[in-house]
Amino acid sequence: MEQLGLSVNVEAMPMMGMATELCGNVTEVILPPGQVENFQLLLPMLTQLNQERRWLAWVDPPPELVRKWQTMHGIVANELLVLRSSRDYSAFELARRALGAGTCHAVVTWTSRLSGRDSEALEQASARGRSHGVILRCR
Repeated sequence: MEQLGLSVNVEAMPMMGMATELCGNVTEVILPPGQVENFQLLLPMLTQLNQERRWLAWVDPPPELVRKWQTMHGIVANELLVLRSSRDYSAFELARRALGAGTCHAVVTWTSRLSGRDSEALEQASARGRSHGVILRCR
């Protein structure tokens, strides 16, 4: 730029091709009624999410799905963290904390509802913790 006689303040410019803000990564999957524990549908996604070396957290998974998961061969069960909501901690709060902590590469949450504000908070937590969030809910 100097050759053209232009003076450019490089520090004031955002780096080209670089995001100036971290983006969260949360995917919402809406399942037909009665399919929230459809193992054939969920297994490929859950298996793929279990390949990294950080925790895979499940928030409020159906009990039958947890039992089936534990009996599968080739699944890294000791890197699976199952969290249950309570009066003190909602599924949303558990998912937000797990996403933001940075110790989980993915957090899969089964829930019946999620507001726009909740989705935004999960996106921010995902960016902070560099984690992937998956929300599973029925129609």
